[in-house]
Amino acid sequence: MNKWAARIGLVTMLVAGAIVAGSVNSGRIGGSTVTASPAPQPAAGGYPKRPGPTRLVGAESPAPSLPADLSAPWRLRVAAVGIDTALQPLGLLADGSLAAPSEWQTAGWYSRGVIPGQAGPAIIAGHVDSVTGPAVFFRLRELHLGDRAIVQQKDGRLLTFVIDTLDRYPKDRFPAKAVYGLTPQPTLRLITCTGDFDARAGSYLDNLVVSAHLVP
Repeated sequence: MNKWAARIGLVTMLVAGAIVAGSVNSGRIGGSTVTASPAPQPAAGGYPKRPGPTRLVGAESPAPSLPADLSAPWRLRVAAVGIDTALQPLGLLADGSLAAPSEWQTAGWYSRGVIPGQAGPAIIAGHVDSVTGPAVFFRLRELHLGDRAIVQQKDGRLLTFVIDTLDRYPKDRFPAKAVYGLTPQPTLRLITCTGDFDARAGSYLDNLVVSAHLVP
């Protein structure tokens, strides 16, 4: 069996619009409990089905208005690890779950959260691998402090973020308040999966969260 056929990278996207308002409690976001989607079951032939995103309980918030000097993010480049990807806007589905990026090689921006360049954590998430090989954020773990991430906005403006930390968290003890709580400065969070792979559940046990701050 192809080694990638047994490994599918899941992104734990624990995001809710209430974060924008700063309503965050430990283990909860905006007063809504975060719960995981059911574990994927193996498909015929032993290949796991592509699982859906982590689910959120709660209604979707209105999209934030764009300040005059900001537009939506369009592309992400992280030269140090060879990342150059378009950014797909991600929202919440009707059932309250966050839509995952539709392509393995395309990252997604939570478009109902903080806009890159605004104060607070802007969330960009992507798969670590796929049924055929590495996905868009496969090399995210190779970043070093001081490396740079460039967010290109739709209006052509480039925002430069400098990597501050790389943190690994068990999914069952994910520090939502620390990762998604408001920050006084514009912050970028790049999120993917890492750690050991649970073949039975069809997902990784941990999340990698890369944090970066905006520089002039």
